[in-house]
Order: sequence, then C-alpha cells, then structure tokens
Amino acid sequence: MRRAIPGPVHRRRRRLVTIGTRASEPGAGPGADRAGDDHGTVVESMTGVARIAVVLLLLVNCGLLLTRLLDLDSNLPPPPPVDTRIPEAQLLVDSGGSERSSGPRCFTIGPMSTLVQQQRAEDRLMPFADRLRLRTTQADRDRGWWVFVSAAGRSAAIETARELAERGVDDYFVVADRALPDAVSLGLYENRINARQRLAQIRELGFDAQMSIRREAIPQFWIDYQIDPGQRAPWRFILRASPSARHFMIPCWPP
Repeated sequence: MRRAIPGPVHRRRRRLVTIGTRASEPGAGPGADRAGDDHGTVVESMTGVARIAVVLLLLVNCGLLLTRLLDLDSNLPPPPPVDTRIPEAQLLVDSGGSERSSGPRCFTIGPMSTLVQQQRAEDRLMPFADRLRLRTTQADRDRGWWVFVSAAGRSAAIETARELAERGVDDYFVVADRALPDAVSLGLYENRINARQRLAQIRELGFDAQMSIRREAIPQFWIDYQIDPGQRAPWRFILRASPSARHFMIPCWPP
C-alpha cells in the first residue's frame, strides 16, 4: 500500500522546478546581450559626437576672439598731428649722464650727518674731480616736548624742586638755560601725548607746569666737486655710505 507524499514535499519540488526553469532560459539570454551591446554602442557614439562638438565650439570662439583683437588697432582713430610750434622737452639735468656731456660740470653731495662721512667722500672724489669744496650748514631738528616749571631765580628753583620731592615727584632736575633760567625740568618726551599726561600730573599737584617744543641746531656736511667731460665720479658709493645724502648738479662756483 502506497503512502501519499505530504504537502510540503510537493511544494519543495515545485520550487526546485521553478528555480531550474529561471536558471535555464536559453531563449532570453542572447537577445538580451545583443540589446545591451547595441545600447552601449549608441551611448559611446553620442559621447564622441558631443566631445567633437565642444572642441569645435571652443575653436570657433578662439577664432572670433583673435579676430576682434586684430581688428582693435585698425578701429582706433589716427593720432592728432604734431604742432611744430610747440618746442620739444629736453632733459637738462641728469645725475649720471650729465657728467659725460661737453664742458665741466659741478655737483654736490649731501647732507651728510657726520664729519667722517664728508672726509671719506672727499677721499673718494679727489682722484676724479678737478676741484673740491667742503661746506657745512645748520639745520633745526625737533628733539621733543619739554615739560618744566619755571622759577624766578636759582633759590626759587631749588625750593620748587624740594616741594616736588615732598609731593612724590623724584624725576626732575634744576637747569640753567639761557631761554629759561633756573627752570625745573620734568622730562623731555618724543610723544606729545605722554608729555601732556606728565603736564596734567604736575598741574594736579598745584604747580604751574608748562610745555614747549625743544629744538636744536645740528650740522650738515656737504661736498661740492667739479669734473671734466669724460670723467665719472664714484658718487654712488658715497650715497650708499650716507643714505640721507643726495647727488645733484649745481652751478659751478668761481675759482
């Protein structure tokens, strides 16, 4: 007597048959492969055409830009005619080229800050120059802002200094200046703001403090020289040693 196969076994068989059928679909494989190959070929062809079109478009744009640049000069208006009545400008003074012109020329170098710089410049120019002349001028220079308390005499200045010390001020000294005799100096400041702060501090203590600009005369050294045509003086080396100095032509002085 045969037994009937249970239901789950029949379902397992049908599932195996279905899997086998999907795996072995000989009719659908080749056609699908050919369709995929045709689609890839079309895409590649379209990509190549697009690349060629982009390159051609860039070449056309470059050609148009080059044509406009070449036609730019032709579109400019012609220059106006030169008026012959207007004299031409000529360079009269040149620190380097004027030494090679015809006739003797005279130059000056300065200002130099020290006497040593002037002497060294003289040593450099002496083998090349026909004549040399040393000059010294005076120039005013601001030293800073001076805060002080003036006094009627020496004894009054000493008394003011003693009172300042009693109020806690210790950075002072009594000076004997011709412009302000017997004044009590309270500091010399390069910055005006600091000087004003010092002035306000002393005035708060009850002293009649004042502020003024201190100037001093400083010497400036020059050297003048005359040179013949064809000669060249080593003035550039002198300027390197004295950065604040200049070199320019001057009228020749009488012998």
